[in-house]
Amino acid sequence: MQMTKSLGRFLVAALGTFGSAALLAFGIPRTATAADGADGGNAPLPTATENGGVTQVFVSGGNRALFKVAIAPTVGDPAVSNTVVETTSRDFMLSSMFQVLDPKSFTANLDKEGVAIDPASWRNVGAEGVIKGSSVPRGQGVHLELRLYVVSRGSDAVLTKGYDVGQSGVRGAVHEFVNEVIKWFTGTSGTFGSRMVFSATTGRGQKSVFSIDSDGQNVGKLPTVSNVALAPAIGPGGGVYYAGGLPDGSYSLFKVGNPAAVLKQATGLVFGVAFGGSKMALVVSNSGQSDIFVGAPDGSGLTKVTRGGLNTHPAFGPGGQLAYVSNVSGNPQIYVDGKRVSWRGTYNMAPVFCNDPEGSKILFMGRDGGTWDIFSVDPGGSAASMKRLTQEQGSNTYPACSPDGRMVAFFSTRGGLYTSNPQGQNQQKISSVTGESLRWEGN
Repeated sequence: MQMTKSLGRFLVAALGTFGSAALLAFGIPRTATAADGADGGNAPLPTATENGGVTQVFVSGGNRALFKVAIAPTVGDPAVSNTVVETTSRDFMLSSMFQVLDPKSFTANLDKEGVAIDPASWRNVGAEGVIKGSSVPRGQGVHLELRLYVVSRGSDAVLTKGYDVGQSGVRGAVHEFVNEVIKWFTGTSGTFGSRMVFSATTGRGQKSVFSIDSDGQNVGKLPTVSNVALAPAIGPGGGVYYAGGLPDGSYSLFKVGNPAAVLKQATGLVFGVAFGGSKMALVVSNSGQSDIFVGAPDGSGLTKVTRGGLNTHPAFGPGGQLAYVSNVSGNPQIYVDGKRVSWRGTYNMAPVFCNDPEGSKILFMGRDGGTWDIFSVDPGGSAASMKRLTQEQGSNTYPACSPDGRMVAFFSTRGGLYTSNPQGQNQQKISSVTGESLRWEGN
Protein backbone atom coordinates (compact mmCIF):
# COMPACT_ATOMS: atom_id res chain seq x y z
CA MET A 1 0.00 0.00 0.00
CA GLN A 2 2.85 2.41 0.79
CA MET A 3 4.32 1.84 -2.68
CA THR A 4 0.95 2.67 -4.24
CA LYS A 5 0.65 5.89 -2.25
CA SER A 6 4.19 6.90 -3.19
CA LEU A 7 3.39 6.37 -6.86
CA GLY A 8 0.25 8.45 -6.39
CA ARG A 9 2.21 11.32 -4.85
CA PHE A 10 4.67 11.18 -7.75
CA LEU A 11 1.91 11.23 -10.31
CA VAL A 12 0.14 14.19 -8.73
CA ALA A 13 3.38 16.15 -8.50
CA ALA A 14 3.96 15.50 -12.18
CA LEU A 15 0.37 16.41 -13.00
CA GLY A 16 1.22 20.01 -12.20
CA THR A 17 3.57 19.93 -15.17
CA PHE A 18 1.36 18.33 -17.78
CA GLY A 19 -1.80 16.93 -16.29
CA SER A 20 -2.81 13.35 -16.90
CA ALA A 21 0.10 12.79 -19.26
CA ALA A 22 2.12 11.99 -16.14
CA LEU A 23 0.28 8.69 -15.85
CA LEU A 24 2.15 7.61 -18.95
CA ALA A 25 5.34 9.62 -18.48
CA PHE A 26 6.33 7.46 -15.52
CA GLY A 27 8.62 4.72 -16.74
CA ILE A 28 8.02 5.27 -20.47
CA PRO A 29 11.05 5.18 -22.82
CA ARG A 30 11.79 8.37 -24.67
CA THR A 31 12.12 6.40 -27.88
CA ALA A 32 10.13 3.52 -29.32
CA THR A 33 11.22 -0.06 -28.89
CA ALA A 34 12.63 -2.15 -31.73
CA ALA A 35 9.26 -3.82 -32.05
CA ASP A 36 7.60 -0.44 -32.55
CA GLY A 37 10.01 0.41 -35.30
CA ALA A 38 9.24 -2.86 -37.04
CA ASP A 39 5.47 -2.52 -36.86
CA GLY A 40 5.24 1.13 -37.85
CA GLY A 41 5.12 2.75 -34.41
CA ASN A 42 7.78 5.25 -35.45
CA ALA A 43 6.19 6.20 -38.77
CA PRO A 44 6.03 10.00 -39.07
CA LEU A 45 2.86 11.81 -38.14
CA PRO A 46 0.73 13.05 -41.06
CA THR A 47 0.63 16.68 -42.12
CA ALA A 48 -2.50 18.79 -42.13
CA THR A 49 -4.20 19.42 -45.46
CA GLU A 50 -7.34 21.37 -44.49
CA ASN A 51 -6.57 23.94 -41.83
CA GLY A 52 -8.21 26.93 -43.46
CA GLY A 53 -11.72 28.25 -43.17
CA VAL A 54 -14.46 25.84 -44.08
CA THR A 55 -16.42 26.56 -47.26
CA GLN A 56 -18.44 23.36 -47.55
CA VAL A 57 -20.49 21.27 -45.19
CA PHE A 58 -21.31 17.56 -45.25
CA VAL A 59 -25.06 16.96 -45.45
CA SER A 60 -27.19 13.96 -46.36
CA GLY A 61 -26.53 13.33 -50.02
CA GLY A 62 -23.11 14.96 -50.29
CA ASN A 63 -21.25 18.24 -49.84
CA ARG A 64 -22.56 21.71 -50.45
CA ALA A 65 -21.43 25.28 -49.93
CA LEU A 66 -22.15 26.96 -46.61
CA PHE A 67 -25.77 28.03 -46.34
CA LYS A 68 -26.03 31.82 -46.36
CA VAL A 69 -28.37 32.95 -43.60
CA ALA A 70 -29.60 36.36 -42.46
CA ILE A 71 -30.54 36.83 -38.81
CA ALA A 72 -32.99 39.67 -38.42
CA PRO A 73 -33.67 41.52 -35.17
CA THR A 74 -36.45 39.92 -33.13
CA VAL A 75 -39.66 41.92 -32.84
CA GLY A 76 -40.31 42.97 -29.24
CA ASP A 77 -37.96 43.56 -26.30
CA PRO A 78 -34.60 44.91 -27.63
CA ALA A 79 -32.63 43.05 -24.93
CA VAL A 80 -34.24 39.76 -25.93
CA SER A 81 -33.56 40.58 -29.58
CA ASN A 82 -29.87 41.19 -28.87
CA THR A 83 -29.57 37.85 -27.07
CA VAL A 84 -31.34 36.04 -29.92
CA VAL A 85 -29.20 37.59 -32.66
CA GLU A 86 -25.90 37.17 -30.80
CA THR A 87 -26.57 33.57 -29.73
CA THR A 88 -27.94 32.44 -33.08
CA SER A 89 -25.06 34.05 -34.97
CA ARG A 90 -22.47 32.46 -32.69
CA ASP A 91 -24.03 29.00 -32.86
CA PHE A 92 -24.32 29.12 -36.64
CA MET A 93 -20.71 30.26 -36.99
CA LEU A 94 -19.40 27.53 -34.68
CA SER A 95 -21.44 24.84 -36.44
CA SER A 96 -19.33 25.14 -39.63
CA MET A 97 -22.57 24.86 -41.61
CA PHE A 98 -23.70 28.45 -42.12
CA GLN A 99 -22.36 31.74 -43.39
CA VAL A 100 -23.98 34.50 -41.35
CA LEU A 101 -24.59 37.61 -43.45
CA ASP A 102 -23.64 41.08 -42.25
CA PRO A 103 -26.77 42.91 -40.98
CA LYS A 104 -25.48 46.06 -42.67
CA SER A 105 -26.20 44.40 -46.02
CA PHE A 106 -29.92 43.94 -45.32
CA THR A 107 -32.18 45.92 -47.67
CA ALA A 108 -35.54 44.54 -46.56
CA ASN A 109 -38.03 46.84 -44.84
CA LEU A 110 -37.87 45.11 -41.46
CA ASP A 111 -40.63 47.21 -39.85
CA LYS A 112 -43.02 46.44 -42.71
CA GLU A 113 -42.14 42.75 -42.82
CA GLY A 114 -42.48 42.10 -39.09
CA VAL A 115 -41.97 38.37 -38.55
CA ALA A 116 -42.73 37.59 -42.22
CA ILE A 117 -40.39 37.97 -45.21
CA ASP A 118 -40.50 39.33 -48.73
CA PRO A 119 -38.36 36.66 -50.46
CA ALA A 120 -37.17 39.01 -53.21
CA SER A 121 -35.70 41.53 -50.77
CA TRP A 122 -33.61 38.79 -49.13
CA ARG A 123 -32.66 37.09 -52.36
CA ASN A 124 -31.18 40.39 -53.52
CA VAL A 125 -28.59 40.34 -50.69
CA GLY A 126 -27.63 36.70 -51.26
CA ALA A 127 -29.58 35.23 -48.36
CA GLU A 128 -30.67 31.63 -48.77
CA GLY A 129 -32.32 31.58 -45.38
CA VAL A 130 -33.70 34.09 -42.89
CA ILE A 131 -34.18 33.78 -39.13
CA LYS A 132 -36.94 35.92 -37.65
CA GLY A 133 -38.88 35.97 -34.43
CA SER A 134 -40.83 37.84 -31.80
CA SER A 135 -40.98 38.11 -28.04
CA VAL A 136 -43.81 39.15 -25.74
CA PRO A 137 -43.90 39.30 -21.93
CA ARG A 138 -45.70 36.38 -20.30
CA GLY A 139 -45.96 36.41 -16.52
CA GLN A 140 -42.47 36.80 -15.07
CA GLY A 141 -40.92 35.51 -18.28
CA VAL A 142 -41.21 35.82 -22.01
CA HIS A 143 -42.85 33.95 -24.87
CA LEU A 144 -40.36 33.63 -27.69
CA GLU A 145 -41.29 32.54 -31.19
CA LEU A 146 -38.57 31.84 -33.75
CA ARG A 147 -38.90 31.04 -37.44
CA LEU A 148 -36.72 29.72 -40.23
CA TYR A 149 -37.46 30.82 -43.79
CA VAL A 150 -35.82 29.27 -46.83
CA VAL A 151 -35.92 31.99 -49.47
CA SER A 152 -36.30 29.61 -52.41
CA ARG A 153 -39.47 28.20 -50.79
CA GLY A 154 -41.28 31.52 -50.65
CA SER A 155 -42.86 33.51 -47.83
CA ASP A 156 -44.00 30.64 -45.59
CA ALA A 157 -41.75 29.61 -42.72
CA VAL A 158 -40.40 26.07 -42.99
CA LEU A 159 -39.86 25.86 -39.24
CA THR A 160 -41.60 27.65 -36.37
CA LYS A 161 -40.94 27.03 -32.67
CA GLY A 162 -42.29 28.68 -29.53
CA TYR A 163 -40.68 28.82 -26.08
CA ASP A 164 -41.96 30.05 -22.72
CA VAL A 165 -38.93 30.87 -20.60
CA GLY A 166 -37.69 33.19 -17.89
CA GLN A 167 -35.55 36.14 -18.86
CA SER A 168 -32.42 34.09 -18.12
CA GLY A 169 -33.64 31.23 -20.29
CA VAL A 170 -33.62 33.01 -23.64
CA ARG A 171 -30.13 31.79 -24.54
CA GLY A 172 -31.10 28.20 -23.85
CA ALA A 173 -34.22 28.53 -26.00
CA VAL A 174 -32.14 29.89 -28.87
CA HIS A 175 -29.76 26.93 -28.58
CA GLU A 176 -32.76 24.60 -28.84
CA PHE A 177 -33.99 26.40 -31.93
CA VAL A 178 -30.58 26.27 -33.61
CA ASN A 179 -30.48 22.54 -32.92
CA GLU A 180 -33.88 22.22 -34.63
CA VAL A 181 -32.63 24.22 -37.62
CA ILE A 182 -29.66 21.89 -37.96
CA LYS A 183 -32.02 18.93 -37.75
CA TRP A 184 -34.23 20.41 -40.47
CA PHE A 185 -31.26 20.55 -42.83
CA THR A 186 -29.45 17.35 -41.88
CA GLY A 187 -31.95 15.05 -40.21
CA THR A 188 -29.95 15.05 -36.96
CA SER A 189 -30.32 17.60 -34.18
CA GLY A 190 -27.44 19.81 -33.14
CA THR A 191 -26.10 19.80 -29.59
CA PHE A 192 -25.80 23.46 -28.66
CA GLY A 193 -26.72 24.00 -25.04
CA SER A 194 -24.67 21.02 -23.90
CA ARG A 195 -21.64 21.53 -21.67
CA MET A 196 -18.03 20.47 -21.23
CA VAL A 197 -16.03 19.72 -18.09
CA PHE A 198 -12.29 19.91 -17.49
CA SER A 199 -9.72 20.24 -14.75
CA ALA A 200 -7.26 23.09 -14.37
CA THR A 201 -4.49 24.19 -12.04
CA THR A 202 -5.73 26.72 -9.49
CA GLY A 203 -2.65 27.01 -7.28
CA ARG A 204 0.57 25.32 -6.32
CA GLY A 205 -0.24 21.62 -6.13
CA GLN A 206 -3.96 22.35 -6.54
CA LYS A 207 -6.39 21.40 -9.29
CA SER A 208 -10.11 22.04 -9.61
CA VAL A 209 -12.94 20.94 -11.86
CA PHE A 210 -14.80 23.39 -14.11
CA SER A 211 -17.76 23.34 -16.45
CA ILE A 212 -18.38 25.48 -19.53
CA ASP A 213 -21.20 25.71 -22.06
CA SER A 214 -20.57 24.36 -25.54
CA ASP A 215 -20.44 27.91 -26.95
CA GLY A 216 -17.82 29.05 -24.43
CA GLN A 217 -20.21 30.83 -22.07
CA ASN A 218 -20.90 30.27 -18.34
CA VAL A 219 -17.53 29.06 -17.08
CA GLY A 220 -17.91 27.86 -13.51
CA LYS A 221 -15.80 26.15 -10.87
CA LEU A 222 -17.52 23.10 -9.42
CA PRO A 223 -17.39 22.27 -5.69
CA THR A 224 -15.09 19.36 -4.85
CA VAL A 225 -14.05 17.68 -1.60
CA SER A 226 -10.37 17.87 -2.46
CA ASN A 227 -7.96 20.58 -3.56
CA VAL A 228 -6.59 18.08 -6.08
CA ALA A 229 -9.48 17.14 -8.38
CA LEU A 230 -8.56 15.35 -11.60
CA ALA A 231 -10.01 13.87 -14.79
CA PRO A 232 -13.69 14.88 -14.60
CA ALA A 233 -16.36 13.04 -16.57
CA ILE A 234 -20.11 13.45 -16.94
CA GLY A 235 -21.98 10.36 -15.81
CA PRO A 236 -25.55 9.14 -15.35
CA GLY A 237 -28.13 11.87 -14.85
CA GLY A 238 -25.64 14.56 -15.78
CA GLY A 239 -23.60 14.17 -12.60
CA VAL A 240 -19.95 15.19 -12.75
CA TYR A 241 -17.47 12.63 -11.39
CA TYR A 242 -13.78 13.17 -10.70
CA ALA A 243 -10.72 11.64 -9.05
CA GLY A 244 -10.01 13.38 -5.77
CA GLY A 245 -6.84 13.26 -3.70
CA LEU A 246 -7.23 12.86 0.07
CA PRO A 247 -4.87 13.92 2.91
CA ASP A 248 -3.70 10.33 3.47
CA GLY A 249 -2.33 10.16 -0.08
CA SER A 250 -5.14 8.05 -1.47
CA TYR A 251 -7.25 8.88 -4.52
CA SER A 252 -10.91 7.96 -4.81
CA LEU A 253 -13.81 8.55 -7.17
CA PHE A 254 -16.17 11.35 -6.14
CA LYS A 255 -19.30 12.96 -7.53
CA VAL A 256 -19.78 16.72 -7.42
CA GLY A 257 -22.23 17.55 -4.65
CA ASN A 258 -21.52 14.42 -2.62
CA PRO A 259 -18.76 14.53 0.03
CA ALA A 260 -18.55 10.74 0.29
CA ALA A 261 -16.46 8.66 -2.08
CA VAL A 262 -18.50 6.83 -4.71
CA LEU A 263 -16.45 3.65 -4.33
CA LYS A 264 -16.02 2.22 -0.85
CA GLN A 265 -13.92 -0.81 -1.68
CA ALA A 266 -10.12 -0.52 -1.56
CA THR A 267 -9.35 -1.03 -5.25
CA GLY A 268 -6.25 1.18 -5.32
CA LEU A 269 -5.77 4.79 -6.35
CA VAL A 270 -8.42 6.02 -8.78
CA PHE A 271 -7.01 8.46 -11.34
CA GLY A 272 -9.72 8.63 -13.98
CA VAL A 273 -13.22 7.58 -15.01
CA ALA A 274 -15.37 7.34 -18.13
CA PHE A 275 -19.01 6.48 -18.72
CA GLY A 276 -20.74 5.00 -21.73
CA GLY A 277 -24.17 3.40 -21.98
CA SER A 278 -24.54 1.15 -18.97
CA LYS A 279 -20.81 0.94 -18.26
CA MET A 280 -18.16 2.75 -16.27
CA ALA A 281 -14.40 2.52 -16.78
CA LEU A 282 -11.92 3.34 -14.00
CA VAL A 283 -8.18 3.98 -14.07
CA VAL A 284 -6.83 2.28 -10.94
CA SER A 285 -3.19 2.40 -9.85
CA ASN A 286 -1.69 -0.47 -7.88
CA SER A 287 1.88 -1.69 -7.26
CA GLY A 288 3.59 0.63 -9.72
CA GLN A 289 1.24 0.21 -12.66
CA SER A 290 -2.21 1.40 -13.67
CA ASP A 291 -4.99 -0.67 -15.19
CA ILE A 292 -8.49 -0.05 -16.47
CA PHE A 293 -11.46 -1.74 -14.83
CA VAL A 294 -14.92 -1.86 -16.40
CA GLY A 295 -18.19 -2.38 -14.55
CA ALA A 296 -21.61 -0.88 -13.88
CA PRO A 297 -21.93 2.90 -13.27
CA ASP A 298 -22.44 2.24 -9.56
CA GLY A 299 -19.05 0.53 -9.34
CA SER A 300 -20.36 -3.02 -9.12
CA GLY A 301 -18.97 -5.89 -11.16
CA LEU A 302 -15.62 -4.25 -11.87
CA THR A 303 -13.37 -6.38 -14.09
CA LYS A 304 -9.80 -5.60 -15.11
CA VAL A 305 -9.56 -5.32 -18.91
CA THR A 306 -5.86 -4.38 -19.31
CA ARG A 307 -2.72 -6.28 -18.37
CA GLY A 308 0.73 -4.83 -17.78
CA GLY A 309 2.28 -1.38 -18.05
CA LEU A 310 0.47 1.90 -17.59
CA ASN A 311 -3.05 2.20 -18.97
CA THR A 312 -5.14 5.35 -18.75
CA HIS A 313 -7.55 7.78 -20.51
CA PRO A 314 -10.52 5.43 -21.04
CA ALA A 315 -13.26 6.57 -23.43
CA PHE A 316 -16.33 4.67 -24.60
CA GLY A 317 -17.55 4.65 -28.19
CA PRO A 318 -21.16 4.65 -29.41
CA GLY A 319 -21.16 0.85 -29.75
CA GLY A 320 -19.64 0.21 -26.32
CA GLN A 321 -16.07 0.02 -27.62
CA LEU A 322 -13.43 1.13 -25.13
CA ALA A 323 -10.50 3.26 -26.24
CA TYR A 324 -7.57 3.97 -23.92
CA VAL A 325 -3.84 4.70 -23.84
CA SER A 326 -1.26 2.06 -23.01
CA ASN A 327 2.53 1.81 -23.05
CA VAL A 328 2.44 -1.97 -23.27
CA SER A 329 4.19 -1.76 -26.67
CA GLY A 330 6.95 0.46 -25.28
CA ASN A 331 5.55 3.95 -25.72
CA PRO A 332 2.10 5.50 -25.30
CA GLN A 333 -0.32 4.52 -28.07
CA ILE A 334 -4.06 4.36 -28.58
CA TYR A 335 -5.84 1.03 -28.13
CA VAL A 336 -9.44 -0.05 -28.71
CA ASP A 337 -10.64 -3.16 -26.89
CA GLY A 338 -7.08 -4.40 -26.56
CA LYS A 339 -6.10 -3.71 -30.19
CA ARG A 340 -3.57 -1.01 -31.01
CA VAL A 341 -4.99 1.52 -33.47
CA SER A 342 -2.35 4.31 -33.61
CA TRP A 343 0.63 3.32 -35.75
CA ARG A 344 2.20 6.70 -36.43
CA GLY A 345 4.02 8.88 -33.92
CA THR A 346 5.79 7.85 -30.73
CA TYR A 347 3.63 9.49 -28.04
CA ASN A 348 -0.16 9.51 -28.50
CA MET A 349 -2.76 9.96 -25.76
CA ALA A 350 -6.18 11.25 -24.59
CA PRO A 351 -8.45 9.42 -27.09
CA VAL A 352 -12.14 10.15 -27.56
CA PHE A 353 -14.64 8.72 -30.02
CA CYS A 354 -16.23 11.09 -32.52
CA ASN A 355 -19.19 9.86 -34.53
CA ASP A 356 -19.17 12.62 -37.14
CA PRO A 357 -21.36 12.53 -40.29
CA GLU A 358 -18.50 11.08 -42.34
CA GLY A 359 -18.14 8.08 -40.05
CA SER A 360 -16.87 7.13 -36.60
CA LYS A 361 -13.30 8.07 -35.74
CA ILE A 362 -11.08 8.47 -32.71
CA LEU A 363 -9.57 11.84 -31.87
CA PHE A 364 -6.38 12.06 -29.81
CA MET A 365 -3.39 14.26 -29.09
CA GLY A 366 0.02 13.34 -30.44
CA ARG A 367 3.44 14.75 -29.65
CA ASP A 368 5.30 16.18 -32.63
CA GLY A 369 8.72 17.45 -31.61
CA GLY A 370 8.21 20.01 -28.88
CA THR A 371 4.48 20.51 -29.43
CA TRP A 372 1.22 18.57 -29.35
CA ASP A 373 -1.40 18.44 -32.06
CA ILE A 374 -4.83 16.91 -32.58
CA PHE A 375 -5.20 13.85 -34.82
CA SER A 376 -7.91 11.41 -35.85
CA VAL A 377 -7.81 7.75 -36.81
CA ASP A 378 -10.42 5.17 -37.80
CA PRO A 379 -11.35 2.79 -34.94
CA GLY A 380 -10.05 -0.07 -37.06
CA GLY A 381 -6.51 1.29 -36.80
CA SER A 382 -5.56 1.78 -40.44
CA ALA A 383 -2.32 3.80 -40.53
CA ALA A 384 -3.51 5.46 -43.74
CA SER A 385 -6.63 6.73 -41.97
CA MET A 386 -4.71 8.93 -39.51
CA LYS A 387 -5.25 12.63 -40.18
CA ARG A 388 -3.99 15.79 -38.51
CA LEU A 389 -6.44 18.49 -37.46
CA THR A 390 -3.95 21.09 -36.20
CA GLN A 391 -0.44 22.04 -37.31
CA GLU A 392 1.84 25.03 -36.74
CA GLN A 393 -0.89 26.61 -34.61
CA GLY A 394 0.72 26.38 -31.19
CA SER A 395 0.38 23.30 -29.01
CA ASN A 396 -3.09 21.73 -29.01
CA THR A 397 -4.27 19.21 -26.44
CA TYR A 398 -7.12 17.14 -24.97
CA PRO A 399 -9.69 16.90 -27.76
CA ALA A 400 -13.38 16.43 -27.01
CA CYS A 401 -16.15 15.74 -29.52
CA SER A 402 -19.71 17.07 -29.44
CA PRO A 403 -22.47 14.47 -29.04
CA ASP A 404 -23.58 14.95 -32.64
CA GLY A 405 -20.01 14.55 -33.90
CA ARG A 406 -20.01 17.86 -35.78
CA MET A 407 -17.67 19.84 -33.52
CA VAL A 408 -14.31 19.22 -31.89
CA ALA A 409 -13.05 21.18 -28.88
CA PHE A 410 -9.48 21.37 -27.59
CA PHE A 411 -7.13 23.55 -25.58
CA SER A 412 -4.48 25.55 -27.42
CA THR A 413 -1.46 27.58 -26.38
CA ARG A 414 -2.85 30.19 -28.75
CA GLY A 415 -4.74 31.30 -25.67
CA GLY A 416 -7.71 29.19 -24.67
CA LEU A 417 -10.42 26.75 -25.68
CA TYR A 418 -10.99 26.29 -29.41
CA THR A 419 -13.53 24.47 -31.56
CA SER A 420 -13.38 23.25 -35.14
CA ASN A 421 -15.17 20.79 -37.35
CA PRO A 422 -13.90 17.17 -37.37
CA GLN A 423 -11.53 17.99 -40.24
CA GLY A 424 -9.81 20.77 -38.27
CA GLN A 425 -11.47 23.54 -40.29
CA ASN A 426 -13.22 26.62 -38.94
CA GLN A 427 -11.08 26.89 -35.81
CA GLN A 428 -12.64 29.41 -33.45
CA LYS A 429 -11.57 30.52 -29.99
CA ILE A 430 -14.62 30.29 -27.72
CA SER A 431 -13.03 31.03 -24.33
CA SER A 432 -9.74 32.05 -22.74
CA VAL A 433 -9.79 29.13 -20.29
CA THR A 434 -7.11 26.44 -20.47
CA GLY A 435 -6.85 23.10 -18.74
CA GLU A 436 -6.74 19.36 -19.30
CA SER A 437 -8.92 16.24 -19.45
CA LEU A 438 -11.65 17.93 -21.48
CA ARG A 439 -14.91 15.96 -21.80
CA TRP A 440 -18.11 16.86 -23.66
CA GLU A 441 -21.48 16.05 -22.15
CA GLY A 442 -23.26 13.27 -24.01
CA ASN A 443 -20.09 11.83 -25.52
